[in-house]
Amino acid sequence: MQPKVIFFDLGGVVCRFHRERRLAELGEACGIPPEQVESELYASGLISRWDLGLDSASEIHRTIRERLGFQGNIRALQEVWCRAFEPDPEVLVLVDAVRPLRTALLTDNDPLLLEALPGLLPQVASRFDALFFSCRLGAAKPEPEVFRQAVDRMGVAPGEAVFIDDRAANVAAARALGITAIHFRDAGGLGAALDALLPR
Repeated sequence: MQPKVIFFDLGGVVCRFHRERRLAELGEACGIPPEQVESELYASGLISRWDLGLDSASEIHRTIRERLGFQGNIRALQEVWCRAFEPDPEVLVLVDAVRPLRTALLTDNDPLLLEALPGLLPQVASRFDALFFSCRLGAAKPEPEVFRQAVDRMGVAPGEAVFIDDRAANVAAARALGITAIHFRDAGGLGAALDALLPR
């Protein structure tokens, strides 16, 4: 089937994700070492919980205030959260180049980022017809439900979708459902893969 929609992962594809930047900036804002931020948010399982949408953005803010001592408002926290994401200009060019096909983000991320993305990373959010976040889908990649919901909500069959991700397990899960999937390594390789898949 001819592709009708292309799903892009966010962190690791559309943006370079700098986890250490988030840990350092939150640690600095809270007066604690980055290792403590890592322990409180990641090792504790909180990030995984938030990626599944089990807490709202305001609840995430409250938890970080209580556990880490963060003093800023939710907007200040969102600014720190978003600075971990560095848009890849070469990939953004490729997102634009696949038009008139529809595009969507398909990412494992939390409500705090979802609410902040249009305002703080507009050059990313504005390029996509839909933003599918695990916190809204209630499941995270590579669970099959993530991909089923994404194609259903875009109104396409799995064979009409393309999925791009930097993690091999997610690529394999998409392929198992009949979705054409590309394992992202760099923008040059992605461009070549898209050229082969979508001849001009």
